[in-house]
Amino acid sequence: MKILIIGAGAIGVALGVTMAATGEEISFLASERTGNEIRKNGIHRTGLFGDADISADKVKVYSDYSELPTGEFDYVCISIKTTVNAETAAALWKRKDCLKAGGIIVILQNGWGNDLPYIKYFDKSVVYNARVITGFQRTAPNISNITVHTAPILIGSLHGYPKEKGEALSAAIRNGGIPSEVTDEVGKALWAKMLYNTTLNPLGAILKVPYGKLADCEASVNIMNRLIHETFSVMNAAGYTTFWNTPEEYIETFYGKLVPDTYAHRSSTYQDIEKKKKTEIETLTGTVIRLGEEYGIDTPTHRIIYEEILFLEAQF
Repeated sequence: MKILIIGAGAIGVALGVTMAATGEEISFLASERTGNEIRKNGIHRTGLFGDADISADKVKVYSDYSELPTGEFDYVCISIKTTVNAETAAALWKRKDCLKAGGIIVILQNGWGNDLPYIKYFDKSVVYNARVITGFQRTAPNISNITVHTAPILIGSLHGYPKEKGEALSAAIRNGGIPSEVTDEVGKALWAKMLYNTTLNPLGAILKVPYGKLADCEASVNIMNRLIHETFSVMNAAGYTTFWNTPEEYIETFYGKLVPDTYAHRSSTYQDIEKKKKTEIETLTGTVIRLGEEYGIDTPTHRIIYEEILFLEAQF
């Protein structure tokens, strides 16, 4: 099976190693700096699911869409930042012939609505999403460290197409050591991740602490509880559902399992701020705020968090 990963960041590198270790043919579309490092030294995974190394001769790297071969890939995995989805979707559409007949795109990103730039060009049957609730940190351009894990990577269609089209990709991830399944409820899974991310990611970045520290203080717990209630209100008003019916049900799982499982993780938003990179706040907190405006739900706590992240970005 041939898989193209667009974006050789922490998630992309870790999944590339994981699937290559089972014999899948992995290619990257990567920046020049990262691509050169992979060409010289291969890709490496460390951390929670064990160390794995793939030599440079076992992986291909492309620097530009024009280099992609025709009719090559069973899957194209999108693991770039959500901030560049629009241009990525447009560029990939121009080289849509890189997909084999029956091949699909799988979006492995935080947030809600990340499929929209892609279905602007591609038929909905081609665009799938994945819920990833594993923590990754890139320790070098070609090395990804898996820090925490609380649930399998879930792959499915938001538009009612068969989950089985994602099974081969899911099996490659699973066989390489990271739990993964296909699902008919990826929408519910993505909103579960939205609840998790919008509560933890930006607040951890603002306060400069890992997830677990946020649950150790009553003041930050109060903030998180308000964020959870606001996200639930927006989600319900917009007609979306998740695996919990009420904020109280989710809060029990959140503090009882999700935060303890990911106690030491430093959020991707925190990591971006440290690196002076633009964050994914628009597809996380920004999405909750915009949906709230659309459906008449006030989100004052999200607005404060959102504006504080914009302040931090403005200091770059």
